[in-house]
Amino acid sequence: MRLSSYVNQINQNFVENMSSDNASSLEQGLKNGMDAVMGRLPGQSITGEVLMRDGSDILISLGENQLLQAKLEGSMSAQPGQLLTFQIKNNSNSKIVLSPLFENLSQDPNVSKALQAAGIPETNITAGMVKAMMQEGLPIDKQSLYQMNRIINANPQVSMETLVQMQRMNLPITKETIFQFEAYKNYQHQLSTSLSDIADAFTQSFQEMTGSGEITEGLGFYKNVLSILTEGAGAKGEVGSAQGEEQLLQNPADQGEHTASSTSGKNAASQVQTQPPLLPEKELEGLVRALKNADVPDKIVGAVAQNRMSGQALLQEIEKLLSEDAVPDKEKFFELLESREFKHVLKNEMNRQWLMLPEEVAEEHSVDKLYERLNSQMNRLNQALAQNAKADTPLAKAVANVTSNIDFMNQLNQTFTYVQIPLKMQGKDANGELFVYTNKKSLARKDGSVSALLHLDMEYLGSLDVYVALNDRKVSTKFYLKDDTALDLIAQNIDLLNKRLEDRGYSVNAEFINRDEGTNMMGEMLKQNKNISVLAGYSFDARA
Repeated sequence: MRLSSYVNQINQNFVENMSSDNASSLEQGLKNGMDAVMGRLPGQSITGEVLMRDGSDILISLGENQLLQAKLEGSMSAQPGQLLTFQIKNNSNSKIVLSPLFENLSQDPNVSKALQAAGIPETNITAGMVKAMMQEGLPIDKQSLYQMNRIINANPQVSMETLVQMQRMNLPITKETIFQFEAYKNYQHQLSTSLSDIADAFTQSFQEMTGSGEITEGLGFYKNVLSILTEGAGAKGEVGSAQGEEQLLQNPADQGEHTASSTSGKNAASQVQTQPPLLPEKELEGLVRALKNADVPDKIVGAVAQNRMSGQALLQEIEKLLSEDAVPDKEKFFELLESREFKHVLKNEMNRQWLMLPEEVAEEHSVDKLYERLNSQMNRLNQALAQNAKADTPLAKAVANVTSNIDFMNQLNQTFTYVQIPLKMQGKDANGELFVYTNKKSLARKDGSVSALLHLDMEYLGSLDVYVALNDRKVSTKFYLKDDTALDLIAQNIDLLNKRLEDRGYSVNAEFINRDEGTNMMGEMLKQNKNISVLAGYSFDARA
């Protein structure tokens, strides 16, 4: 603030009390004020009287011959004669940043009038409520204030900021949605992590049941879970139908002979070899031993040993044995289900069904189908847990968290276009999020452009943000990573992506930017359609 340009506009009473050498007194007052603030620690507060305001520039008196010049960011109602209290945010390098405290709001006439009109007592809490509503662009009419005050009173343990933000986003305010909202804000919302928790917690729940001597009950619960995983087999294109299962259980020679009638022997051999290995060789040997020890039929053991059975087909066979009560020795069968190798088969199948390969994401409706499958399976898992009186176990909590997360995403999608994509990458699972910067009512801005953000968390690249803007046939991309090596890796391989887009008729421009922190998707959504009102978003930046 160039204070010298309007020294003569300072409150006349203040000027008259100065010595004849006004400029010198002013300079000394400013020096004294800066010294007073620089002598305090960040987090401490100061109180001063506003002497004058000219647009965003203000002059504050901190005490006798202590002045502070500051720039007001925003439109706070700071008027001459008003006392304001600030918290010192930073006072290093001759730069002072001050933040106004809540008690200032009660002195603002707009806050008082709004609360009086609504018949709500004026306290620090209600004044803070008005501030939060203004910051989020919410109306502060009588009905809106009364409704918000009722919500805050009904949820005393929840932060006011969370409740006001949820109200602006038209989200239902319940225990579950509050939990999910704060998880999204704190970056603890990843669906892929919750799905992995289910696989781990299932084993624990099974151990608890059988460990207490309830082997029959435990096997029944296991059967129900396998039934859920194997229902509608082949949903992702793997073997699981009756025909596919029959082919897998044939011996290699028969399979080649059978296929040769309709195709060449070379193609037949190729079909057999494309079956992915059920487990690494050593683990496969351990699984075969466990199957034999549990007296599983030789036909199944042989198919597993010769790698002619998918994980889903094996789970189908085990589920049949449990359903038909064809388990000759329950103790031995329990040992099979508890074996490390069989647990790996089970977890691999869960991952296959619940995580997407990168190439699958591009398939039409693939994400929709994933969530349809997750919804159906989580609901059935909840029912199975309720039947076995296991509603308060780690497994039940993990399933409930996934269900709640999906429900919350559905709520978000009433307004925003957002989805999580749990991904299965080479060697490590990853979590992806896609957010389109547009209101659901209009999928493109007035200029016809569409922009989106893809956020990925990966083991080797770390946090990756890709901003994509599409205008007509022009695609602009910005890649943000926190590691220079990862940026170089992306830059070296960007030609592969560009060529694919150019083959489809798009022109592409890419930028690569280093950034320390990844994007918080909830933060991005909170920025959208935010009409800030008069008192919102203010702070003071005081400079020497």
